[in-house]
Amino acid sequence: MQGSADDTRKQGAEVWFSNPKADFEGKAVCGDPERIHGIVKTLTNSDKPLKDWKILNPILSKYGLSAQSFHPKIEGARLYANALERTMAGMGL
Repeated sequence: MQGSADDTRKQGAEVWFSNPKADFEGKAVCGDPERIHGIVKTLTNSDKPLKDWKILNPILSKYGLSAQSFHPKIEGARLYANALERTMAGMGL
């Protein structure tokens, strides 16, 4: 994504890329503390695994897989926000 932003900037567009990598150092799926969900098998009312994960249909018909899998937890959303706020400050906003 940074490369795409750099290429677009070279063409004259004013673009910014916010990289949250440092914020998640040691806190990703296998981190401690983990700020991104790993595989979540407990389904919520909005989960429709047979529709959302078609490639895994044979498995999901037995087990299910939540759309929360590999998405940030509340604390992870804050880490993304920290990265965005730094970028916006660099933009003078």
